[in-house]
Amino acid sequence: METIAPPPEFDPWVQYFTLIAPDGSNLTFNMEEINQYRMYTARVSISHGTQIGASFLLLLVLLLLTRAEKRKSAIFIVNALCLVTNGTRVTLLSCFVTSSWWHPYSQLVGDYSRVISQDAGTMVAYNTFAIVVTTLVMLSLSLQVWVVCITTVPVQRFFIMGATTLMALVAIGYKFAFVVLSNKQSLAHQSFDPYANVALVSYITQAASIWMYSCVFTYKLGHAILQRRKLKMPQFGPMQIVFIMGCQTLIIPAIFTCLHFQNAVPELGAQVLTVTCIFLPLSAIWAGVVNETIVVTRGPDGHHRLIQSEFYRSEPDSTAGSNASSSAAEKSRQMSMCTCATRCKGGESAVTSPRKSTLGDEDDDVEIRREFGFAVRGSERV
Repeated sequence: METIAPPPEFDPWVQYFTLIAPDGSNLTFNMEEINQYRMYTARVSISHGTQIGASFLLLLVLLLLTRAEKRKSAIFIVNALCLVTNGTRVTLLSCFVTSSWWHPYSQLVGDYSRVISQDAGTMVAYNTFAIVVTTLVMLSLSLQVWVVCITTVPVQRFFIMGATTLMALVAIGYKFAFVVLSNKQSLAHQSFDPYANVALVSYITQAASIWMYSCVFTYKLGHAILQRRKLKMPQFGPMQIVFIMGCQTLIIPAIFTCLHFQNAVPELGAQVLTVTCIFLPLSAIWAGVVNETIVVTRGPDGHHRLIQSEFYRSEPDSTAGSNASSSAAEKSRQMSMCTCATRCKGGESAVTSPRKSTLGDEDDDVEIRREFGFAVRGSERV
């Protein structure tokens, strides 16, 4: 075979090649584009795999550590559904990289005419789960804001809930439009590029809604903590922990939301829902150390009591046992002090032996709470 000597400046690693489009036209690509396609596929697959593992692992922790009587609460049900549907959503999305949608020719040329109906159905199911997860996220956020605002005056509570709910409905509406158009384009085996603006507005409104809910949630808890500090109340408890983790859940998903619009790391935008899914349940696991019977009341301690009653276990018997044990230990201490004083008066030396006070153990409580974020584009290149 006759060989042709390449020119001196020829670099085989970035050489160009030609593909023929369905209409017969020639399209030129180079090896660097193939390499970027390979790297992006690996990064997206890793991202999807970690989200699947995190969602179902946290769901398992939730089911194992939440007491049976608290599994009937609205917050537990909503957040458990969030984890289940989010895990299913990401599982369907991970099938994208092994489907005919991700064929190199389809991705390079933009021809999806050979996408099989099974893969198109998988994409429709993924888009549908995306709107379901978004709705559950907004519902979970609404429940949390309602909990922290229930001790405020009715007028203030009405405006807070009205503004946040309106923003959530706008976000859900744009997400619904995005899902409908994405499913339409997927079934027609066409690109979503003509409707890219709808996807962009959907992401923006969803991020704004999450920011609004998180700001209200953290502000109300922070204000209640400052009130407790002024009244010399306990400085560290479940309310402080939820406040700290609420700030964390506000900042980290916001960072991922910003990263979604950066071309350098486009796959990180798909993790916003999952990241938020796992952070607030962790805060509830950490904060579930108080087991008291709580009554919702107005006043500087109202938020503290309400947080405990909504998100944590209540064990009156255990608390009563602990209080009784503490009373017994206190009585023993007082009797020992009296005996010591009597002996000293009589000229005798008194030696007190160390005593061990037995206190009732407190169980940790777990409550999965909220998630928020947004999904990867439907029929666009993920």
